[in-house]
Amino acid sequence: MRTILLTRRGARTAVVCVLVSAWLSAQRASDGAEVYVSVDGGARADGSMEKPFGSLADAVAGVRALRKGGDTAPATIFLRGGRHQLNQTLVLGVEDGPASDTRADGPPEHGAGPPVAPAYLTIAAYPGEQPVLSAGAQVEGWRRVDPAPPGLPAEAARSVWVANLPDEVQKIATLYDGNGRLKRARGAGFVPTRKGDRSTLYFPAGALKQWDNLTDVELQVRPSRAWVINMLPLASVDAASGVAKTGASATYEIGFLPPYLLRLMEKPASVWVENTLEALDEPGEWVVNTQTRKLYLWPSDPAPDGSPRGVLAPTTSELIRVEGEIDYRGPADKPVHGVAFTGLTFSHADRWAWTSDQGRVGWGMQHDWDMFDRPTALLRLRGAQSCRVSGCRFVHSGGSGLRMDLHAQRNRVEGCEFAHLGEAGVLLAGYGPGAKDVNHHNEVVNNHIHHFSEITWHSPGVWAWQSGHNRIAHNHLHHSGYAAVLVTTRVTPGQSPAGEGGMTVRRDEIEAQVRKRPRDGYASWRAREKYTHSRHNLVEYNEISHCVQRLSDGNAVYVSGAGAGNVVRYNFIHDNASHVFPAAIRCDDDQHETLIYGNVLYRNAGHSAAIASKGVNDIINNFIVEPLARPSSGYISLEWVPVPGSKISRNVIVCCPEGGNAVNDRPRVGDPPDRPKPNMEETDMDANLYFHPADPGWVEEHLARMRRVGNERASRFGDPLFRDPAGGDFSFLPGSPALALGIEPLDVARMGRTDAPPPDQN
Repeated sequence: MRTILLTRRGARTAVVCVLVSAWLSAQRASDGAEVYVSVDGGARADGSMEKPFGSLADAVAGVRALRKGGDTAPATIFLRGGRHQLNQTLVLGVEDGPASDTRADGPPEHGAGPPVAPAYLTIAAYPGEQPVLSAGAQVEGWRRVDPAPPGLPAEAARSVWVANLPDEVQKIATLYDGNGRLKRARGAGFVPTRKGDRSTLYFPAGALKQWDNLTDVELQVRPSRAWVINMLPLASVDAASGVAKTGASATYEIGFLPPYLLRLMEKPASVWVENTLEALDEPGEWVVNTQTRKLYLWPSDPAPDGSPRGVLAPTTSELIRVEGEIDYRGPADKPVHGVAFTGLTFSHADRWAWTSDQGRVGWGMQHDWDMFDRPTALLRLRGAQSCRVSGCRFVHSGGSGLRMDLHAQRNRVEGCEFAHLGEAGVLLAGYGPGAKDVNHHNEVVNNHIHHFSEITWHSPGVWAWQSGHNRIAHNHLHHSGYAAVLVTTRVTPGQSPAGEGGMTVRRDEIEAQVRKRPRDGYASWRAREKYTHSRHNLVEYNEISHCVQRLSDGNAVYVSGAGAGNVVRYNFIHDNASHVFPAAIRCDDDQHETLIYGNVLYRNAGHSAAIASKGVNDIINNFIVEPLARPSSGYISLEWVPVPGSKISRNVIVCCPEGGNAVNDRPRVGDPPDRPKPNMEETDMDANLYFHPADPGWVEEHLARMRRVGNERASRFGDPLFRDPAGGDFSFLPGSPALALGIEPLDVARMGRTDAPPPDQN
């Protein structure tokens, strides 16, 4: 590559100024340009190694100047080590990519396909160095609180320090130091005294009061459902009547959790108060008062004099946005092509907080697990094609790691780490139900995604919503508040605008008869499926463990209300030991034509099932081994709706000592007698192997029932003779009855992350 030198005019703008010399003009255009950025860059910078720019924004402006001067060769911006602060979102647009996508080949069935050309613009770590892109503004001027403000606990009075918010910061929901995200002060929690509506909370005496900084106080609420948690701003508190109003509506009524969940809690609670001085009672906690612009902190990693050090307040919820020209109501967008990010760390962005119902109600994706087309991630591709993110880290932030919104095609995320995030890891979110289907053929491969959903507990590791033909493969996902991988739409064309996802529906693109059709089974789903773009996704070779650690009714892999052709295969799902973990793999609510094949489900709690299917789906050659709990339904559970033609074959089920149903058809509780129900006798069920270590008669009744209708004729009871399950070897010893049934041995060594480095992106 050749280095292009640029002069700098003004405080913020890099302007042309290619140094024309005999040697420079002799360079081949294909050599490309190298531009350098250093946290120590000076005012006389020209982008060279010797005089690097001081900010990424200046470097981008410099490359744009080159483009205007006619240089169309690939360019690389190298960031030197250190923390590169971004006080506002850096937006890369169409001008930062080539005039058109240079790819001539069509996409494969799944995923982006291999890269075929260098990126047009690459933003990369300088070799051997670790640059951090950070939204954090340094908090300075700390002093001990004296006198202690009203409400501060006595044990904190001598340890809490106070400083002014940085000028560039208006309001924050998160705070950081050199060790990561700090805990915002949080109360012990309580149960509402009675059921309210979505913005009314009835609270016990003393739980809330009319704080001076009331609009800074947030409630973390589990609003009467097992699968969601909301962060709601307070609007008013009437302590005398015990009634509070929130500034934004919860997903559901603010009431009581199901009794079984409260019974499982050591101290029953479904509402917690955050950001009050009364709750600031241990090291690492903080409170902000935007009325006085004061920030209070009990440092957990103090300087020698006891003061906080390295504290950062976030200035934005989104560091970089790659954004094409979006024609939201039109049929086509103009995406940015060919931008790559390599070896960077993204950190210290804020959580995008709910402040009101305007722009929120009806814009939440399933159960408000995330918001449609909002700045909730460190890096956002919004109208992007053939872009690459490799070897990057997305860590210690209040929101999600990466989003691919609206038009997103043939983008690849590989070899990255997503860790200690307040919300999701990776989100792919196309347009809502309608004819515009432009979010597809992306890859999320070989990433380490862990300790996400730390603030909004329902946030997933990877989610394909209205996004299809993606490949989600060889990722290692673990330690989540809720589910690991989601493939869903779960929005019907007739959804009301105020309902979940209702504002995303493109009603003018959908036939009236389809909009009016209720969600009432397979035939209805077939009529709506062409508007449901989360189809033909391939979820394969992932390793998933330690899911559903904060909420309940979540799963390792969850497919719900999506389109046809989704495949969940060759995943190793293990050690999900939570007592509120219902199933390892679930096809939920109006889900059909999904293939669940070749998955190893080992040592999971699965209190409801190991594999659950609500719809016509195929469950083939899966191993359910050493479950940690007897499921309340069946190890394979056919639920709520008719499942005629579903294939259930060549599965191995080794039950827990307490037994339980091998396969069960479970109607919905409370359904009228005449409502169609699941019936396993209508499935194609055969060649399954069942084993109970102590009860040879465990499946006799099940086999007898199925054989009366011609099913399960080859199925049998017997020890599968796995070679070494505890050591990860699920091959069969000689003489295994599984081999006679044609069951494919499964190799978990091929599941999870690979050791191979990502391909050269330059």
